[in-house]
Amino acid sequence: MNAIPPRFVILRHTPGSEGTRSQEPSEPVPTHFDWMFERDGVLKTWATEPLESFAEGVSTKVEKLADHRVHYLDFQGDVGGDRGEVRQVIAGHFRVIEIDTELFVAEITWRDAQGRMQSRVVEIAAGYLELKSGSASAASP
Repeated sequence: MNAIPPRFVILRHTPGSEGTRSQEPSEPVPTHFDWMFERDGVLKTWATEPLESFAEGVSTKVEKLADHRVHYLDFQGDVGGDRGEVRQVIAGHFRVIEIDTELFVAEITWRDAQGRMQSRVVEIAAGYLELKSGSASAASP
């Protein structure tokens, strides 16, 4: 019996007035993408600025966030508590290629708006997220 691959989702998070990541309310969080990967009963989560494209070669700064509830895999709308709203950008499945405390590499697959399968390798390390060719062998050592 084949196991169902774990899921991932990228959400566009438009924060509300309580959308801060520090104790300083004067530091509002801008609209961003939440990259969420299902692992060990939670969503491992990172934030990036909104991307215009998911083409290979895209590289952007990334911030590790606290784990989120798996409920966000299927959730869209008002987060509550004046923390803003989220809208799904893409959703699909992923396969871990490499993972440790400083590195997360996974092959992600999803269907685009035209129904075509898309695949990229996501590498998150040293404060950056990079999208690479969809071939996992390209990212393997």
